[in-house]
Formats: sequence, C-alpha cells, structure tokens
Amino acid sequence: MKHILISGFNSYIGNHFCKKYKKKYKIINYKEDINNISKFKLFTKKKKIDFFIHFASLSRIQCDVNKKLCKRTNFSSIKNIINYFNTLKFKPNFIFMSSSHVYTNSSNKIREEHKKKPKSLYGKLKLQSENYLKKNYKKYCILRLFNVYGKNQPENFFIPDINKKIKLQKIITLNKSKRDFIHVKDVVKIINFIIKNNINDTINVGSGHGLLLSSIVKIVSSHNKIKPLVKINSKNDKLIANISKLRSIGYTFKIDKINEKNFNI
Repeated sequence: MKHILISGFNSYIGNHFCKKYKKKYKIINYKEDINNISKFKLFTKKKKIDFFIHFASLSRIQCDVNKKLCKRTNFSSIKNIINYFNTLKFKPNFIFMSSSHVYTNSSNKIREEHKKKPKSLYGKLKLQSENYLKKNYKKYCILRLFNVYGKNQPENFFIPDINKKIKLQKIITLNKSKRDFIHVKDVVKIINFIIKNNINDTINVGSGHGLLLSSIVKIVSSHNKIKPLVKINSKNDKLIANISKLRSIGYTFKIDKINEKNFNI
C-alpha cells in the first residue's frame, strides 16, 4: 500500500480525494500550518512517504486580500518543502496542484506549452512554484487545474459565488468569456491515475469543453427563480484545456461535461 502525505486535507479537492481513496492508500494528513517548515520536518521525520500531494493554498480572492501571506503560503512554503525533500535519502513524488491561471487567454484550446502570462498574484505564484519545482526536484507531477466544480463547494468558487449574488440581488459583472469546468470527482480520479502510473509531467486537468459564464448564471438563476442583475461587457476571451496529453499518457476514463445537477445551489 502506497503512503500518501497530504497538505490541505480539508481543502475542497483534498477532502474529496481522502474520502474516495482512504481505503486504497495509507493517507497521512498534515494538519499544521504549511508555512512552519520546522513542524513539517518534525511531522514527517521517520515516516514512509511515497507521494506528497500539495493541496494547501490560498485562493485567488484570499491572495488579493493578503498578498504577504499569499506569497508565504503559495510559494515560500513550497520552496522550503522542496529544499527539505532534497535532503532526504528517499525522496517522495511531489504532486503539485497548479492552475489554469498561469496561462494567457487563447482562441484555441490551450496546450501545456501555451504562453504563460498570469495576471493575478495567485497565478504568478503558481507559475513561480512550478518553475522552482521543475528546476530543483526530479520526481514531480504538475497538474494545471481548470475550473473545478461540484456539490458542497465553498463560496470562493465561481458557481456558489454566483448563486449567493443572485439570491442577494447583487450586480454580477461578466464578460463574454468561455471557461472549462471539470467535476471534482474527475479531478480526484486523475490524481489517482497519476499516482498509480507514477507520472512525472506537467498536465492540464480540464474537461476540454468550454461554456459561457453567462450560461451558468442563467442556469443558477432559473433554479432559484430569481432574475439576476447582470452587467456584461464587450470583452471576449476563452480559457479551455486541450487534454490531449492527459489522453496520451493513458487516461481513458470519460470526463463529463458540466452538469447542473452537481452545482452547489
């Protein structure tokens, strides 16, 4: 049985992974502050660790509110863990949860080689962490997550945030954007595939399908039977994953298109 160390076990994706695979793997949850490298070293000392999955991260909104803490949590902590792992005789595989926010928008589906031009601090730190990991560690897999959704999502995700704004009759400002949404159950299945096959690469994790954000607003408002207050500007952009690399490494399971039955509304 593989031993999996997890940071951010109570995060949305981390929690789903633990629940689904707690019988398949020996899952070790690190519950302390990820920024305290001394506690991390003490906790992991003499433990058998085959894989380390780094779910711990501040959200894009949290990064906008507290930039200093974001830099510590979303980059410095990762750098410290990588440096520590490099001192170990047996080095665990590092699975890093990155984001589609590292990319610039494109009229075509985005491949992993696409231009990296993050706009937010959140995206910039994800890319900085990726680059440090690639340069300083050999056993890694970077997963660039697109828009994850599912039931019981916290409010900092797009769909529950829209749901809250509609109910409170707040103005929703959108552009004519298309985004790629992938269900959390598909994300954790892909993580399991990465572990099972010991994949070392950088991979897009999306559905490969785009949906207008305004369409999601219509679905949520229809469910609530409340007319939304929407302001749409003229900007038109796309951020949709090309998942051909994921398929090329042998992931054959169906990835569902977005389904309103799984919205957190």
